[in-house]
Amino acid sequence: MKVTSLLCNDTEELREKLTRVSAEGYNPTLAIVFSSINQDIAAIQAIFSHYEIDLLGCTTAGEIVDDGLYEESIAVLLFDINKDYFRVIQKPYEYPDVEKVASEIGKESKELFDKPGLIVLTSGLAINAEKMISGFRKALQGNVPIYGGLAGDDLRMHETYVFSAKDLSKKGICSLIIDTEKISINGLATSGWEAVGIENTVTEAQGNKVLGINGEKAFTVFSRYFGFSLDGDSDQDKLITLQTNYPFQFIREEGYKVLRSPLLVDIDEGSITIAGSVKKGDKFKFSYSPGFEVIEKTINEFGSFKNKIEEADGIILFSCKGRHGAFGPLLEKEIKGIHHFWKKPLIGFLSYGEIGDLGNGICEFHNETCSLVILKEK
Repeated sequence: MKVTSLLCNDTEELREKLTRVSAEGYNPTLAIVFSSINQDIAAIQAIFSHYEIDLLGCTTAGEIVDDGLYEESIAVLLFDINKDYFRVIQKPYEYPDVEKVASEIGKESKELFDKPGLIVLTSGLAINAEKMISGFRKALQGNVPIYGGLAGDDLRMHETYVFSAKDLSKKGICSLIIDTEKISINGLATSGWEAVGIENTVTEAQGNKVLGINGEKAFTVFSRYFGFSLDGDSDQDKLITLQTNYPFQFIREEGYKVLRSPLLVDIDEGSITIAGSVKKGDKFKFSYSPGFEVIEKTINEFGSFKNKIEEADGIILFSCKGRHGAFGPLLEKEIKGIHHFWKKPLIGFLSYGEIGDLGNGICEFHNETCSLVILKEK
């Protein structure tokens, strides 16, 4: 399987590069595209439709191509996969029905292939990604490989989009279904964040809102840990710091941890809204970013993963926009380190949430995490 990565500043450059690729005798059948919301998405769709290339794409909060991080650009990964080995499925959803829609896609995946693997892109700022993953799991009945990310909009926090060759949706799930008997999918999600303090218990919750921790108001406990205060909802700079630097590490019954970013604070209510559903009795630890060490730890973990998965045709990287906010230019060191291990065509984007495997064979929804996917034809 031949895989090629392209970085394009606009749709005209995209058109020119695809024309050049075609003239050289390369005939890709599939493209994965991560594009800034400032680009002309309709034009991107038209270009790939012209070349009869199937398309899976979304808007972003930053684009990654090979070992570089870019803004307001178009990242493209081209594959010449046999069309019998994959299918792109896109479906719209309404927020209460996201689990049902994911289940429908999962059932179609099982009908297509005995052993499907999924790369999933989703739009919608208020999507309950945990419910989506639950829908996939119920339909697929097992630890099927599921990787992906939540679309971005350059941190406008207004509207995000997913798209295929013909469809564009601000509330949709776009999935690449792959026959893993033909194309292997392996991946690892890691964060490097350090847990601090004692294990805490959620004592009151509603949806994705943490109301009480250890019998006290949630924000009261958080403030005591970190000496953190907000004057009100207008204190936007402090709120961004909260979102990017202090994820919660929820402890699953199996013992592994998943990160959830705090999104909003209600001062009067004393609540913290997080990026994922939560329930009374959930256990977690607070965490913080110690800085440069996180980048080194993440690179080292992917280095260990390279020893297990040595070969790659193409690589996809989903990295949380919150990591960029926390680490700034250091994030480019992480991207360069990851690309160096395989030195294969790689694209990715800065996302509003990630889907991946922590190394235990269970794919989950994450925040503040870097999720890597390795594709290799068998």
